[in-house]
Amino acid sequence: MQRNRKTAIYLAVAVLVVFLAFFGYKKYQQHLMQRAAVVYSELGSSMASGASSEARASAETLVHRYGSTPYASLARFFLARMDMEDHKTAAAQSQLSSLAHGAGLPEGMRPIARIALAQLDLEEGKAGEVLTLLHGQNTAYATLEWELLGDAEVALRQPEEARNDYKRAQAVLPAADPYRAYLQLKLANIGVGP
Repeated sequence: MQRNRKTAIYLAVAVLVVFLAFFGYKKYQQHLMQRAAVVYSELGSSMASGASSEARASAETLVHRYGSTPYASLARFFLARMDMEDHKTAAAQSQLSSLAHGAGLPEGMRPIARIALAQLDLEEGKAGEVLTLLHGQNTAYATLEWELLGDAEVALRQPEEARNDYKRAQAVLPAADPYRAYLQLKLANIGVGP
């Protein structure tokens, strides 16, 4: 027992250090999340009151200081929106691209970022990028994805592909959904009847 005493003491100290480090890190993460929640609340309040400079400052703080929290990803959506409102298309595309291709965004929210980026790309005349971005996607937002693909194909003068994608968008919707009529108008615009 005497020989193993030093080893037992070192082992006990090592276990204690690991235990304290684990709980210290957990406490730090909780504190970080709480601070991020406060800044996110400030962001929401600033947006609601129309104080865009304060909102931008809060969003940038979330992205740069609290980047490991989910609030940072949500702040990127706000930054993209503010950039679009300020006609800073390249900055908005950068934010949305970062979200669409990772940046800690939950998997269920990536399609939202891809769709927003695709809409912005269409507005900027980058229809080819929309095809690349949305090709092979089939998420809960399939109707919007197929529609955007169709819109991009119309812009690229590919009416047959557009017709197929508009039809796919319609097929995903219930028969009584009024959005089907909107898609039918798009089909009529490229010369396809009901």
